[in-house]
Amino acid sequence: MARFRGALFLFLAITACVPREPIPLKVEYAGCKAVLMPGPVCVFDSNGTLQLWVEAPPDAGIEIQVDEKRIDTAAEHIRNGQAFSLTLPSEAKRLDVIASSPAGQASWSLSLAGNLLRGVSKKLEDIHDEITDGRLAAARKMLETIQLPSRAPAESRFGVSYYRGLLAEKEGDYRTAMAEVQEAEEIAERAKLGRYRWMAEHKRAMLLIGVGRFGESVQLFERLRREPYAWTPCEEAQVPTNQAWAMLMAREAGERSADPTPLLEEALSTYETCAKFTPADRINILIDLAFAHLQEGRLTQAKDLLAQAHELEPDPPLPLLLWLLDLEARISLREGRPMEAFHLFDEIGKLASAASSPEDRLRAVFGKAQAYEDLGKRTAALESLRNAETLLDELSLQVPLQEGRETFMATRHAVVNLHVELILDQGRNAEALNVARHGRSRLIRQLERSHSLANLSPDQRERLESLLADYHRKRATLEERAKDEWRLPADQVPREQAAREAEAEAVKKLLDQAFQVLPRERSKEEPSLPRPGELILAYHPLSHGWAGFAADGKTVRVHRFELPPDLSRLDRLSAALLLPFRDSIERARQIRILPSGPLQGIDFHALPFDGDVLLAKAPVVYGLDLPVSTSPARERERHALVVADPRDNLGGALDESRRVIEVLHSGSPPWNTEELKSTEASAEAVSERLASADLLHYAGHGSFSGFGGWDSSLLLAEETRLTLGDVLALRRVPAWIVLSACDTGRSSTEVPVESLGLAHAFLLAGSRAVIASIRPAKDREVSEFFPVFYREWDREPDLAVALQRAQLSWRKRNPRADWQGFRLFEP
Repeated sequence: MARFRGALFLFLAITACVPREPIPLKVEYAGCKAVLMPGPVCVFDSNGTLQLWVEAPPDAGIEIQVDEKRIDTAAEHIRNGQAFSLTLPSEAKRLDVIASSPAGQASWSLSLAGNLLRGVSKKLEDIHDEITDGRLAAARKMLETIQLPSRAPAESRFGVSYYRGLLAEKEGDYRTAMAEVQEAEEIAERAKLGRYRWMAEHKRAMLLIGVGRFGESVQLFERLRREPYAWTPCEEAQVPTNQAWAMLMAREAGERSADPTPLLEEALSTYETCAKFTPADRINILIDLAFAHLQEGRLTQAKDLLAQAHELEPDPPLPLLLWLLDLEARISLREGRPMEAFHLFDEIGKLASAASSPEDRLRAVFGKAQAYEDLGKRTAALESLRNAETLLDELSLQVPLQEGRETFMATRHAVVNLHVELILDQGRNAEALNVARHGRSRLIRQLERSHSLANLSPDQRERLESLLADYHRKRATLEERAKDEWRLPADQVPREQAAREAEAEAVKKLLDQAFQVLPRERSKEEPSLPRPGELILAYHPLSHGWAGFAADGKTVRVHRFELPPDLSRLDRLSAALLLPFRDSIERARQIRILPSGPLQGIDFHALPFDGDVLLAKAPVVYGLDLPVSTSPARERERHALVVADPRDNLGGALDESRRVIEVLHSGSPPWNTEELKSTEASAEAVSERLASADLLHYAGHGSFSGFGGWDSSLLLAEETRLTLGDVLALRRVPAWIVLSACDTGRSSTEVPVESLGLAHAFLLAGSRAVIASIRPAKDREVSEFFPVFYREWDREPDLAVALQRAQLSWRKRNPRADWQGFRLFEP
């Protein structure tokens, strides 16, 4: 349960009046007690300070005049502009800002009026109350009536963005919520409004909880607790309350987290000193404490706390009521009263639908499925779970790609787990495997666009192409700036890097917008069947233990097991993961691995099996489960692009490149090769040539970084990079990708869904197969391995077989080498 109840004393000018002349200079201003219309006219106290932020490069000349007299004041560089703090004389009538640069001169002005305190608009406070009480439709209607003028003060623009974000969060629209809260945070930073920035960061921390980024949220709350921006003890207590909520939700999702009870007790103690400690505030704490006891199985204590909450307020605000009912329903399930739980979850569903709260609807549908199961109504339970999966599909699309869509899915994966378990209990193994595969590949399927393009209208296709073109153009501009960074004076480098980082985040959003154009109804087709002679081994976490599946196209076998606590014990892993399917493995001509969570870090092909390793029994590939065919689409056209040592610091890469090109030239028929090495291999040069290549061999540095791997990249010349996002946005990629670099096949092992890495991005962009490493690769060993691989591939057209032979040969010649470090990934 988490809310922010601090009143916002914002002075909002609500008017449709817009200046006739466009303002050529962007300026943020804050500090007005009121803003009068028409004008605008800034009303300020005689001893008031006005904050200005002017969008301008560091070398631009900024002149500030009050009543045509120049004021000398120091500038502070914030983001891509300059900030000023002014103390205005009480008789001041006009403020002018004049910016001069080689491009010309621009100006901005504001009328001033001192000692004219005007009434404060209550509209935003009214919107706050509507949202807090769960009347979202009324809040939206009120927000839509606010029309700010183009030169509204920073306080007013902050307030509108803040409440748009708060409303969007309650409606389950995390994309809009994050964008609006970020805008509010930037307004506050530019205008040097410390308290407002603190409030926006508080809301950002709450959004991080919503998308499952609990650790980041806890860290942010910990910092906010140390900042002096709470006006009252009530506000001060909200921070530890919400930090405790982040910890509760982490535990709810199965993550390890400290006991939140001390934080809640601290908050309750602080609330006791608050003059406006309302019953709703106390109920909020009681619910959180009850939740903590429930998670530890202390049902009696949880029930006592919920009873106290009901006594305090028989008709609490809707958000609190929904959680009261939820916890009571869970207790009913624990105590063996499923019919009572069902009615409570049903009531939650009705209230959530009326309040347009999709998150509460999802909890209600899932809870009803649990109640149906306990009542022995398996058919109804499965129908409820199918509805929950559909709702999870819809909700996850509202989370921006780069902001934690995979963690959002992971924290709600209990829906998939129960779905799989109930189907398994009915002996429907093949159906259970399909549900597990769909849940595992949910994120990846949402990003697959080759099948979806056929269903786009001409307008949608044009919109998609325009967004991708805009993305490429802006990314190219950023890379050009990166190349020129060395020309800057040392004191300007940090500012340039910060500005570039902010722009890079904005560019990522273009990619998110592009994928939003794709049809919302992703492919509903069943996952692909095993190919002739292929065995699929899939592993899915359940609420207790794991389920392993072995599918050969005729039958699906299932084995339930507990994962060994020490994943470095390969013999125990093999006993749990492979030996139960020994007969199926013995018959397979190829094995496709579909791992989840921590098993994605396991080299299945190197696990001991039948006196050797699994790879000695059959070729092994790692699949994403994309709804695309992995059968050969066309003959190889033999055009290879070889990129070698772009950063001039990986000596073995040049030797590897030379050897690889020799082998490719001697092929039957020979490959037509083009090499980009050292300074030739910039991001622009590589991107241009990828479209005409059938094979990319990259020998250089790879990087897995950023939240969810979104900052992963291939490092290229002149400090440029080919990022994961760049790959997803490419119009055409080579059919075959070989990434001889560290961490290029790596993705997150923290979530039970398939997330993203560079190898995954190439497959999503259209590649048929990618060979990549999930960890650091040893330069000298790799330079010896890939020439062997290409010789095998020339003799054996099946890529999986060629890689198998090369790895086993390498292992035989050099047993200590990391022969198992590279994997073959397929769609």
